[in-house]
Amino acid sequence: MIRFADARRPEYEVEFHGDVRIPSSEPGVTLGGDLYLPKARGPFPALVTLHTGRKDGLGGIAARRFLKYFAERGYAVLYVDCFGIGTSGGLPRPILDPGEVDDGVAVVEWTARQGWCTGSVGMWGLSHGAMTTLAVASRRPAPLRAIFPVMGWTDVGNQLVHPHGLRGGIGMFGHLSLYNIFCSLLPPLRAYDKQQYATLWKERLERVEPWFVDSWRHPPGHEVWSERRFDPRSIDVPALCVAGWRDLFCDVMVDVYQQIRAPKRLIVGPWLHSFPDVAGTEPVPSAAMACEWWDTWLNGRDMTGRGEKSATYFVQGGVGRWVRSEQWPPEKKADHVFVAACSGHLYQSSRIGRSAIVVTATRMSDVTVGALSGLTKHPIDKFGYPLDQHEDDSRSLSFTSAPLPEPLLIAGKPVVRLLVAPETTAQRCVVKVTDVDERGRSTLISMGTVDLTRSRPAGELVAVHLDPTCYQLPAGHRVRLVLAESDIPRLWPVASPGRLVIRVIQAAGDYVGLAAEGYGGLAATTLSLPVCDPESLTGVVVPQRERVPPRGVPKDRWEIARDHLRGSVRLTVAKEDRIRSSSSDQDSLSMRTHVVLAVNEHDPAKARMAASGEMAAETSDGDQVAVRAAIDMGMSDANVVAEVVVNGKQFLAREWRLT
Repeated sequence: MIRFADARRPEYEVEFHGDVRIPSSEPGVTLGGDLYLPKARGPFPALVTLHTGRKDGLGGIAARRFLKYFAERGYAVLYVDCFGIGTSGGLPRPILDPGEVDDGVAVVEWTARQGWCTGSVGMWGLSHGAMTTLAVASRRPAPLRAIFPVMGWTDVGNQLVHPHGLRGGIGMFGHLSLYNIFCSLLPPLRAYDKQQYATLWKERLERVEPWFVDSWRHPPGHEVWSERRFDPRSIDVPALCVAGWRDLFCDVMVDVYQQIRAPKRLIVGPWLHSFPDVAGTEPVPSAAMACEWWDTWLNGRDMTGRGEKSATYFVQGGVGRWVRSEQWPPEKKADHVFVAACSGHLYQSSRIGRSAIVVTATRMSDVTVGALSGLTKHPIDKFGYPLDQHEDDSRSLSFTSAPLPEPLLIAGKPVVRLLVAPETTAQRCVVKVTDVDERGRSTLISMGTVDLTRSRPAGELVAVHLDPTCYQLPAGHRVRLVLAESDIPRLWPVASPGRLVIRVIQAAGDYVGLAAEGYGGLAATTLSLPVCDPESLTGVVVPQRERVPPRGVPKDRWEIARDHLRGSVRLTVAKEDRIRSSSSDQDSLSMRTHVVLAVNEHDPAKARMAASGEMAAETSDGDQVAVRAAIDMGMSDANVVAEVVVNGKQFLAREWRLT
């Protein structure tokens, strides 16, 4: 057994320097950053975060505990507002605009030249902060010596806005778009910022273009998305990568870890989109691990991990344990291959299995499928784990194995070899693998998506690589392969549902168990599961921490309402965040969002999303400010409205009509 890193004791008091001015990549335009310095004689190695979650907003206030944590342990820590956000000059850039990366490089190089810095710089952040960290590292600025990206992305078009090149749903166009409007339009909140930057804020209000507008104007496949991606293979600095099995960027972060050409570690937990230290389930001390990482690579204090390329991850399923291996994926014991049969069964497949007649299995698409998969592919941090998939499974084309005679540990990317028949009219295929227990409950293990309009070569063979996972199926459980055209609310529903037709085998004999029937399924659809030996993994001990019960009754809401008579589904996701600043300069900040997606299986072209919300702040000098926004989105039109309210009076109103 080994342990996660224990927290190093704080060594310094911290002094705070608000709104340090930093040159951006554009001459004459500066960025605003908050600097946390140890109260001691420097210089110190420096840590940089560049984020759209502004320093005086929810992002910066929530990150303050980590900023102080690193500073107390001997690091100069800088949290910087992105271009056009908060007190930074200019207009907000589109998401992952190349200029945003140029700014990150400029900040790293400026930081290294300061008298309080040794010249060694690390970069880190969650979500957008992780994306800027990875993108800047791919540019290889000389002072950058190590990185700590938590749940970021490398290709904003295909990984966030339009997943897999398909039009996205409420994740980007609902929650994230509202948050971007709030951060872009909210005035400076701290007293010294309000006095100095009120004019800057007023000047850019009329020229702001939200991420929603930019994303709408650039559909899937637009050339602009290729300009906003970067290659993680260019990263050559040590990287401590963090991913969550239930996070929307799990596949990205695991791939990043595998492609980086430098010492590296990977940590993957059963998390949604949140920092591991404050995750709702299985929290781990990632700040302590990051501090250990900085100690190794920025000041040579701890040299023990210099050659390590390990992976630490949580085994999902019945066991629920942390393990470590020397690499990800761990050494594979075998590929457990199943072949789909027209009876709805999954049979064991082998090279020497008996031959079988190949036929087709057909299912008309149901555009309401996907709601039960949860909010695992959304920027949600508190709730949204997958529900029982049984009803969605029944509305899809599904194939189920016999009960497993022994436990099965999946570690890696499941692969579905999809044999698509020419009669298929479905535009895409969402592929899921689930764990079916003795009572028939179906738990999502992994999923993948493919655009059938672009991925059907000669022979109609489509290899679908699902998200990486580590999941142990208990003996007696069954494996299920599920195929559908829909995945709401992650993907926008298709206007004209199609027919999914795949090649399967016509199995002979009774369905009596895995070992009883073996088929050579090379001419039919197969599922391949990478199986690992549990004994080859080293157990990891997680430091225990005191659990603090939540205060009050949660106001978050996640509802799925199905009208069986009308054939419709209505999904509602309401979220509220409130945070109180520890600074006397600002009292509180709150954000609430409410997103509703309505889809009717008889007329999916009329699917509609309504998103609304407010970010409000109460400052120490008595001002009450708020940004309110609403989005109404359909298949071919959208309308976005926003207003800024100061002390109860409307200060600004904006509207964007899109067709």
